Amino acid sequence: MNDELVPDDLKKAYRKKEILETEKKHVVPTVGHYYEEPVLFVEGEGATLKDSNGNEYIDLFAGICTTIAGYAHPKIVATLKWQAERLIYTSTLYSTIPYPVLARKLVQIAPEGLSQAYFVNSGSEANEAALFMARKYTNNPYIIACSRAYHGRTTLTREISSAGWRSVPEPHPSGVRFTPYGYCYRCHFGKEYPDCDIECARYLKEVIRTQTNNAIAAFIAEPIQGVGGIIQPPKEYFQIVHEIVKEYGGIYISDEVQTGFGRTGKRWWGIQHTGVEPDIITMAKGFGGGMPIGGFLTRPEYASDYLMIDGFATFGGNPLSCAVGIAVLEIIEEQGYLEKASKHGEYMKNKLKELQEQHNLVGDVRGQGMMIGVELVRDRETKEPASQEILTVMEITKKKGLLIGKGGLDGNVIRIQPPLELTKNQIDSAITILDETFSEVEEKL
Repeated sequence: MNDELVPDDLKKAYRKKEILETEKKHVVPTVGHYYEEPVLFVEGEGATLKDSNGNEYIDLFAGICTTIAGYAHPKIVATLKWQAERLIYTSTLYSTIPYPVLARKLVQIAPEGLSQAYFVNSGSEANEAALFMARKYTNNPYIIACSRAYHGRTTLTREISSAGWRSVPEPHPSGVRFTPYGYCYRCHFGKEYPDCDIECARYLKEVIRTQTNNAIAAFIAEPIQGVGGIIQPPKEYFQIVHEIVKEYGGIYISDEVQTGFGRTGKRWWGIQHTGVEPDIITMAKGFGGGMPIGGFLTRPEYASDYLMIDGFATFGGNPLSCAVGIAVLEIIEEQGYLEKASKHGEYMKNKLKELQEQHNLVGDVRGQGMMIGVELVRDRETKEPASQEILTVMEITKKKGLLIGKGGLDGNVIRIQPPLELTKNQIDSAITILDETFSEVEEKL
């Protein structure tokens, strides 16, 4: 690459203070930071990030579960350069090579019957597009979403996300209804699995019968809630829900923005662990390798009347993002990420459960593959959320060279969703840091 062509404003040796002051002066407040003292990252490789002071961090959050193949993967870098030298962009008003090639590769790994692909720029757009298609196909306005769910930041996806992720004031969701999600640690009905008869799933029928016209357009759920706090229902939950959805004429949408592309281990899609065959899978994050892309896979009958006027996206399916998507899929296959996520995820989850036995701060450890949640509580008996303590945990782990995510309606769940490039040695280092950090925080409880 000819560095002389790179803008001087980009190459300048900026100091952290200058960048943060520029952000404060010119960037809207919605672009915020996790930490009291923000970190300025300048480089990344594998599952490691380096800041402007040369400090290195093990990243257990992967840019909100996004850089699934790690930072600066040689194949992604080479693909970006190769495609950029040929065609960065032209709209889908014209045919390009990467779009249909990526669509074909996705269909090859999709659940049976999902043979139609559509690309946009993000998970929010993917869910919005899929829901619009479902409403148009069924000619029905009713959408059922789950409590504590998060599906995006566009108008409709805000409405189908739990109230905790919506700002006030916002209108009451029109045609959107909510049903309980299977959150066994904090059961909606005060019961315990497996003696609960999965009442949370069966309640969907009550929601449909009392709050709709006895028919629905779609049901949408994450196989494991990400932003909601890495909540994973028993697989029977989805089986029961799917049966009810079909009984009332609905389309089953599996939101795989965070669970897709091998993150849950052994399978490409989180829903495949449940035995349920979805009608639509929405996706984003991981398969873009850091590039903006989202989309869905669906059955031909639902897509047959989804026209340009319904879903045209100016940058959706652009050659650069699609080319990287193809590279990411190849990386996942070539490097055995599906098995690696399962093996390393089980190892890490067991290590975290050992920490649970040693630290009263840890109320629950859950999840699957490389999608693990650690729920922090102030008291194990009352399960009072440790909403403030987790902020201290994050500050301490950052100082020790470890980056973690945060989620849950009360903001008390550590989200572990790292690049699948994460090594066993890095897992051991992360566990040591978390062990030390939990001890420090517990001293103040």
